Amino acid sequence: MHGFTEEFARHVGTALARQLALADHLGERSWAVDITAGTASFGDDLTYRIQLLGTEAHDDGTWLWAWANSQSGLPDTVLRAARWLRDRGRSTGPVELAEPGFPLERADGHRLALLASGLTGNCYYRGPYPGGALFFQLEGVPAAVLAPSSPERATTVLTQVIQAYALDHRTVVESFFAQQGWRVDVAPAAVTGHHPGGTALRVTFDDLGRIGEISAAA
Repeated sequence: MHGFTEEFARHVGTALARQLALADHLGERSWAVDITAGTASFGDDLTYRIQLLGTEAHDDGTWLWAWANSQSGLPDTVLRAARWLRDRGRSTGPVELAEPGFPLERADGHRLALLASGLTGNCYYRGPYPGGALFFQLEGVPAAVLAPSSPERATTVLTQVIQAYALDHRTVVESFFAQQGWRVDVAPAAVTGHHPGGTALRVTFDDLGRIGEISAAA
């Protein structure tokens, strides 16, 4: 069974790249969800199909997967992704995907949604409401949101990941480059990703395996 931290390290880079691209796309638009219709609207001009992931409750600091929220009578059409994640958690892990709920200290909504994004290929949105937040995936977003990162965005992604999370840096880098479709060269003290456009990003590591420098070369 795969552990949460290990799986998260493999997928967080690509998932975060999608989130940054989604933020560029949505801008400062307000949001609204129609559960019955299975859609989310942003401002007056954007509407996408959704898959519910789950909710954070701030009063008791817990997460609840949408598939486990039986009291809300959620339609099956918005639970496909959450149930797929549950089944994956049961078969290969991590177990956090299969348990109905748990304290946010164990895994909060952003971590869970980032992992879900990496596994399903969809970006997500966090919709705050009084006392908590709803996390849901968006379907049918423009291809540019899900497209591979530019070298400039890749540098931003890797920097933000290692600043935000305590993970194995080499796993993050190698997985991210590979998932972006870059050719990856691995050496004892460095990993180099070759973007299809010709730019190479060389990431060096210190004696503790932490990223020391990210440098680009055409």
